[in-house]
Amino acid sequence: MNIDLNSPLSWRHAHEAREPSSAAELAMLNDLQGNILKGHGRHYTSNLFLAFDPARASEATAFLAEMGGLVTSALHQLIQSDLFNRGVSSSSTFVAMMLSSAGYDAIGRQDAKPPGEAFRAGMKARNELADAPVATWDAHLAGQIHAMILVAAETGDRRNTERDIICERIARTGGAVTLLNPQFKEDGDAIFNDDQNGIEHFGYVDGRSQPLALVEDIEDERTMHGGIANWDPTIPLSQLLVKCPGGRFDVSYGSFFVFRKLEQNVMAFKQREEALASAIELAHGLPPDSIGERFGATVVGRFENGTPVLLSEGEITPIPKGPVGVKNDFNFSRDPEGLKCPFAGHIRKTNPRDDVPNSKSHLMARRGIPYGSRTDLKDPSISTKPTKDVGLLFMAYQSSIEEQFEFTQVAWANNAQFLRPLVKGGPDTGIDPIIGQRRGPSGQQWPVKWGRTMTDGGPAEDFSGFVTMKGGEYLFAPAISFLKP
Repeated sequence: MNIDLNSPLSWRHAHEAREPSSAAELAMLNDLQGNILKGHGRHYTSNLFLAFDPARASEATAFLAEMGGLVTSALHQLIQSDLFNRGVSSSSTFVAMMLSSAGYDAIGRQDAKPPGEAFRAGMKARNELADAPVATWDAHLAGQIHAMILVAAETGDRRNTERDIICERIARTGGAVTLLNPQFKEDGDAIFNDDQNGIEHFGYVDGRSQPLALVEDIEDERTMHGGIANWDPTIPLSQLLVKCPGGRFDVSYGSFFVFRKLEQNVMAFKQREEALASAIELAHGLPPDSIGERFGATVVGRFENGTPVLLSEGEITPIPKGPVGVKNDFNFSRDPEGLKCPFAGHIRKTNPRDDVPNSKSHLMARRGIPYGSRTDLKDPSISTKPTKDVGLLFMAYQSSIEEQFEFTQVAWANNAQFLRPLVKGGPDTGIDPIIGQRRGPSGQQWPVKWGRTMTDGGPAEDFSGFVTMKGGEYLFAPAISFLKP
């Protein structure tokens, strides 16, 4: 029996065999890697990048089979998460395994390689992304990557222990498999604000708005986290899953995986945030510090505590206490001219919601985590903020790299004319101030008087360049039955 990819999935119904399709769904979940349909939820991760020796393909394949026994299935993850949330069990270690197109070639399994122009070309060849030259990337990410292992645990010590065990397995291959980043520069450590919401290094709540492909998560959003009346995050399975050519079953699925290491210059971001707010106040005859934190909020689209600037009525609205948490049930219909949440605001650029028909079809399941250590999180002084060696390990799953990650990055984030203000002949919107890659001057428009007037979007109002791409790759998370046939 085939899986219905045109709708979300109820994993509990499958587990409880409630429907005729349950057997097929259960088999699919048992062969599908975890973290695709639902984030693994651990706070410490390690990304291990590997190269295979094509002359020793059989040994590399044997290593993949060994790893297949460690990989966490979607079914196991969902059951364990449910038990953990009910206080029945502790969190276990999570492991996932991905291959690049070159990785399939290196082990001689072109027959098992999924189709896809972007995947087969690799991230380095995709000039349309306007990324920094490969020569400027971190060395281990600039070379040829054949595979990636993701290890995640609830504590840093547990992550390190499990990571080191896998590294010992790699070493035992005697060179058939090589670890490209033995210094573990891609170890991720989650950081949190005082409300225990996950934040990124610029200080803003991150990861709140996710597309949801599980019925249980959709129901939780509807009943426990603020509702879905204004913004329904529901997506079909087809937005995340594709057939795995190397899987052993009719219900063997995988997902395309994007990894990007994004370094953040926190000091420069905060300095520009403060300087541009002051410049706008001066240029428009406003009192000093009258814009204040609202300027940074319009850059991101949310205040640091996660409150959408669209809903803030110009001031910080405290996060609702209790299970609702950070608000996400909103659209931009009440702000058609971008006078509250500007069109250039990061969350509007990368998820325009009802600004664009069918915008939801381009969304990915984001699974990123911050990297780098901080000692200044409680220090308000800008002078103590880091300028390098901290950032985001961007990770995302999707069924089409071209229509999801690349569309979001190229057609939305990097496109200075998306969205244009609803004023005929008006200035360009400018690039995304967080992840947009510049190809020339690109000033954005920012609210001067919230909900009433905007700047003109001239070059002097440019806010960008504080995130640097340090390397990445396109990979595929194959069915577990491919890894351990």
